[in-house]
Parts: sequence; C-alpha cells; structure tokens
Amino acid sequence: MKIFGIAIYFLGLAYSEGLRLPLRYAHIKSRGRWRAVKGVSRFAEVVVLSGIGIGMWILPGIYAFTTTLDSLDYRVPELLIWIALVVFLFGLLIRSMAHRTLAGLWSGTLELATDHQLITTGIFRSLRHPIYTSVIIWALCQPILLRNAVAGFSGMAAALLLWLVRVPKEEAMMQAEFGEEYRAYAARTGSIIPRWRSVWPKAGNGH
Repeated sequence: MKIFGIAIYFLGLAYSEGLRLPLRYAHIKSRGRWRAVKGVSRFAEVVVLSGIGIGMWILPGIYAFTTTLDSLDYRVPELLIWIALVVFLFGLLIRSMAHRTLAGLWSGTLELATDHQLITTGIFRSLRHPIYTSVIIWALCQPILLRNAVAGFSGMAAALLLWLVRVPKEEAMMQAEFGEEYRAYAARTGSIIPRWRSVWPKAGNGH
C-alpha cells in the first residue's frame, strides 16, 4: 500500500498542475492586466509559496524517490487509506470546481486584475476560499497517503502557513477592493467551510 499511496498523491499533484497550467499561461500572456496590491508583502508571499513547495512537493518527492526518510515510516489501517483516497478525490473536485469558476481571474499570488470582479457563483456561492479548502483537505490526507513522519505531516505545516499568512491578507485585499459588497458576501458565506444557510437557503429568500 505504500506505493499505492505515493502514486495517488503524485497523480493528484499532476492533476492539480494540469488544471493550473493553462491558467498560468494565460496569466503570463496578460501580465500587464494585473496590478500589485498595497499592503501585500512580497516576502510573505515567497514564504507561503516556499512552504507549499517544500511541504507538498519537495519532501514528498524525497520520500517517494529516495530512501532518506524511510526510517520514519509508520503504518495505518488499510481501511483508513481507502477513506483518505475518497476524501482526497473530493478535495481535488473542489479545487477543479474553483479553478473552472475563477478561470482568468485566478492568480498564484495576491494581486488583482484591472477588471477584477467578485465571483459569487458556483462553489463560491458557499465558500470564499474553496482552493484553500482543497489545500486543507489535501494536508489532512497527506499523512495517510504518505505514511511518513516528515513527508506526511509537512503538508499540514504548509497549510497552516497558508492559513495564518495568506488568508488574512486576501480577506483584507478583497474588502479594500469591493467594500460593502465583499462584507455582505462574507456575512453569508463560510471562509473554508460552508455556512449551513449558504448551502440550504430558506425557500423564498431570493438566494
């Protein structure tokens, strides 16, 4: 099952990058359309992106392709691995829905397009940060797919860094850009977990 978990993990990475490649290409082609946001620290962005790279790419890669970390392996029940697989795939589904809805408004860093719009359709109807939701689901499944004390839990450290550093800055950026519209949107949606009323609104409330 070790090889199985590693294979699923890296197939997930390949799928995620497949989703983003056309978006990255479009972003590069339209570079002049994007503007930096006041108050966003480039150093903080580098720290967050480095944490994700190390925690979800480099350390899992070292584990998968070398024997360096093998002494820190552990076992989990096989049933738990199958459960983690289902949850992991669900996380990828959330990520796919979010990317398809954002399309050309997606950026890998905190910046805004000159014609930026507040997206409140699709999965964004219930979640303000569904891509971060998918990252957290990924990080929770990683210790079960990669059953190693370093490579398994490094994703959690990366997700925590994302949550503590990136999310507050992104919330502030969106509030500064969209003002009351964003505050109203935030009041009826969840950040990474849907609010009950955003999923099952009362009949006749116009939503």
